[in-house]
Amino acid sequence: MRTTHSVIFSTLLLLGIAPSAHANLSSTVTLTSNYLFNGITLTQDDPALQPSLDWVSDSGWYLGTWGSNVSFAENTDREVDFYTGYYTDLGNHWAMDLGIAHYTYYGSSDSSAFDYPEAYIKVSYGNTKLSYWYAKDYFGAGGGHYIVMLTQTIQLTDGLSLILSGDRSTSTDTSKFLRDNDGTYHHWRIALISEWLGAKWTAAFDDTDLELDDLGEPTFSLSVAKTFNWL
Repeated sequence: MRTTHSVIFSTLLLLGIAPSAHANLSSTVTLTSNYLFNGITLTQDDPALQPSLDWVSDSGWYLGTWGSNVSFAENTDREVDFYTGYYTDLGNHWAMDLGIAHYTYYGSSDSSAFDYPEAYIKVSYGNTKLSYWYAKDYFGAGGGHYIVMLTQTIQLTDGLSLILSGDRSTSTDTSKFLRDNDGTYHHWRIALISEWLGAKWTAAFDDTDLELDDLGEPTFSLSVAKTFNWL
C-alpha cells in the first residue's frame, strides 16, 4: 500500500491536528531477514521489506503508518498498520506513551478477516520500559488478547546498545485464538543495535516457550533501517 504526503496531511486535518513547523515528517525503510511478531514469524522465516511514514509534533502527538510483506496465511501477502497516540515526558526520568493501532491485511477478499484494532500504554523510567497491549478481537478471531512486556536498554558504547526484553502473551478465549493449554506463552529477545553508515543495524535472537508445532522456535535475525526526514 502506498501512502503519500497528501494522505497523511489530509488525515491530520480530519483529526483536527494542523501540520506546523514544530513537527517532523519522516519515513523509515527496514529490510529484515525475518518478520517476527512476538517471537512468531509472519513470513515463514523469509525476508521482509518494511516502510513507514510518521508524523510527530513537538507537543507529543504522533500519527503514522507501517507496512510489510507477510505469508502467514494463504493468499495474504501484505500488512499495513495505522497508529496514533500521545507521548509525554513526565519528569524525573519518567515518560508515558498512549495510543491505538489498527492492523490490516491484504492479498485476497478474505485477508481483511484478520484485521483488528489494539490499544496500548508504555511507561518508561530511564532505560527501562513496561508496555501493555490489548485487543478484544485478536487477528479477527473474536477473542481477547493482551501482552505485557518489560524492556531494558543497556548502552555499551556511544554507537552500540544491548536491548533485553521479555513478554507474556495471553489469550482470554483459547477457543477463539489457540495458544498453549492455558492460553499463554512467553517470548524473550536479545538484540544488539548499532549506528553505522547513516543506518541502524540490528542483530537479534528470539525464542519462546510456545508449544505449537513450527511456531515460536529459536530464531536469529538481522535487519537494517534507514530513516529519511521530510520535515
